[in-house]
Amino acid sequence: MRMTSQRKKILDVLNQAKIPLTCDDIYLQIEDDKLNLSTVYRSLERFYVDKHVYKTIINQKQYYYIGHHHHFLVCLGCEKMIPVGCHIEGKEKAIGEPYGFQVTHHDMTLYGYCNLCQTH
Repeated sequence: MRMTSQRKKILDVLNQAKIPLTCDDIYLQIEDDKLNLSTVYRSLERFYVDKHVYKTIINQKQYYYIGHHHHFLVCLGCEKMIPVGCHIEGKEKAIGEPYGFQVTHHDMTLYGYCNLCQTH
């Protein structure tokens, strides 16, 4: 894949992000009259296929991020996302084998209330 200036801007936004971002979030942060939302979608999907970014689904929205594989705690009160380490990485094959299932990847989000929202 050729690294165009638009693709570089998309990766720059993700590199600077502290939380996962949706395609819309990324698009809104880039000031480029030639960039359209469909380019952001296509680029992110290509980055995902090429394993340059990770993708997760939280509250029926796709989020993308850079770094390493995470799971997330999502607060139902304030919608804060807290990345947590993966405790099943490397165990996917053993989990799927008894069912004759070949696991290719996994994603997990836990929902609840953060400390602040528990007290309100």
